[in-house]
Amino acid sequence: MKIKSVILKISIALVVVYFFFGLVLLLNQKSMLYYPNDQSFKNCDGFKDYQATDFGGTRFYLKENSSDTIIVYYHGNAGSACDRSYTKSTLEKSDASLIFVEYAGYSNDADNKPSRDLILKDVQNIHNYIQTKSYKNIIVYGQSIGSGAASYHASLGDVNNLILVTPFSRLDEVAQTKYIIYPTSILLTEKYDNVAWLSNYNGNLLIIHGDNDVVIPNKFSQKLYDKAPTKEKEYFLVEGSGHNDIWNSSVFRKKLVEYINEKSSRGL
Repeated sequence: MKIKSVILKISIALVVVYFFFGLVLLLNQKSMLYYPNDQSFKNCDGFKDYQATDFGGTRFYLKENSSDTIIVYYHGNAGSACDRSYTKSTLEKSDASLIFVEYAGYSNDADNKPSRDLILKDVQNIHNYIQTKSYKNIIVYGQSIGSGAASYHASLGDVNNLILVTPFSRLDEVAQTKYIIYPTSILLTEKYDNVAWLSNYNGNLLIIHGDNDVVIPNKFSQKLYDKAPTKEKEYFLVEGSGHNDIWNSSVFRKKLVEYINEKSSRGL
């Protein structure tokens, strides 16, 4: 009887612990998912030659060129848009105009905390801003969680070319590999479903991933690629690259520039 009593107590304790940590995951998922820094949006040395712009409450760095092509850049979940200024030298090799989007709750935005709903609202504002211009060729770039923002942007229409770097199929599928014992499809309220957002996309699609990515394993981007209905798609695997160091790869940068220049020159 004593053994049964001990087993029962242990079982109850395990159940309590399981539900306690599940509750912690549920209530703290935003702080576990988004890692903004306190970088000032307006005082960003990396984008001093860009216009710090606000449209509908969404902030972005803008460089306007004479080309009828524009590239929209959605960054990952950590830091700020300012932190991505190191990508300029690569993206500026085309003659396209450039937008680097900052998310609500990032870059010392004291009035907001990052969330899926606010990020999607930012995407809507960027889409609406571009509608006020006369660009004929819209290239949208999204990396990591920014692939969710980029895929959602594509779902709004008028995107000719979509570049997704280290993306996922659905965020809850990635989370399931980190929290195996929890039903992440239920617990995760910050849902990013790239498969659904691209279900009607028929433009050009390039997916790039590193074969050493342990944060978002490339099997998830391969799944997204397989499910994307567009026939104009390409999957490019960068050997030796992980999640956060893919921009260090000259192979990656070369592929990116070639793709952007090709699509810009062809107007596709």
